[in-house]
Amino acid sequence: MGRVKRFRWIALFVMALVMSGCSYMSVKHLENNPLSFDRNEELEMRFWNFVYVNNAVNGNYQLQGTAFPRMEVIPDWGSWIHNLRISAYLSDDQGRVLASNSIVYPTTELDPDQGIPFEFSLKPERISAEKETFITFGYNMQITEDRFVDPTMDPPLTGERSVFFASEGALSR
Repeated sequence: MGRVKRFRWIALFVMALVMSGCSYMSVKHLENNPLSFDRNEELEMRFWNFVYVNNAVNGNYQLQGTAFPRMEVIPDWGSWIHNLRISAYLSDDQGRVLASNSIVYPTTELDPDQGIPFEFSLKPERISAEKETFITFGYNMQITEDRFVDPTMDPPLTGERSVFFASEGALSR
């Protein structure tokens, strides 16, 4: 009986290792643009518009641009962005992430005219010449009406303060 239990645990462990080796990050569900070089591009996502240029520098992809909040879908009372993380992803035609990078920003005022500047360096391990490569973005953010409201430290919503959360990003598959 001891051998059977041990065999089951070993089989379960091996199966978990095999399954974890098959997982990958996917951005197939996100809007994307085909990879281009030295050309102004724009990508509209649910809460942000990304305006950017991609250049190849020493085997890396250098993505520079500005993210502009889409004010028509953000609550009117929203004035401050907290815990903003913007990510850039290179993916294959199946949405598998080939490279990614993220930037975390300090609390800042929501300014639809100035936007949020970004610069990413992405270095994929491999890119297939036969398959198209895509660029997309992800983000996490919390928006409040007051600069000094910290959504991670304040008690749950009481009706006195409002916090708007939004997120788009890669998923593990």
